[in-house]
Amino acid sequence: MIKTIFIALILCVIELLVIVIASPMAKSSVVLRFLPEDVREAAKDHTDPPKYKQIIAHCLLAFFLISMLAGIIYIGMDSIRNDVGYLHLALRFIVLLYVMKIFDIIVQDQWLVMTVGYFKKIFPETEECEGWKDRGFNNKKQIVRIILYPFLSLLTAGIFMLFR
Repeated sequence: MIKTIFIALILCVIELLVIVIASPMAKSSVVLRFLPEDVREAAKDHTDPPKYKQIIAHCLLAFFLISMLAGIIYIGMDSIRNDVGYLHLALRFIVLLYVMKIFDIIVQDQWLVMTVGYFKKIFPETEECEGWKDRGFNNKKQIVRIILYPFLSLLTAGIFMLFR
């Protein structure tokens, strides 16, 4: 299980780096999807960066997604190689997803978005928006994901068990 937590933390660091590096280069509409509603409205006319920067941002996002997929495959194959059962494998996936979700909520949403105000620097026209003070701006989305993760983990574990 330590290996799973370690992989989750590596993925969290990669995700944070990708967010910090890619956000200023990404198309505004892509970045704004993850921010409070009034911030989206205030920044809807924000000019997009040049296409080459957007391509770099998409490449970084692809790198993260490939890393995430590689982490899932590694955990699955490691579990099969060590002959663990279906529920243990599902538990490993649950741990992976919940560690990443906790990191997402605490570090990305609460620290990077709310406390540091990183995205205010990218979208200065949103400086006065009330959404920057609403620490629960995406609670509904987070709760839905938290509820779905065990089912997604059971399904993923089942898929890996087919390769056993």
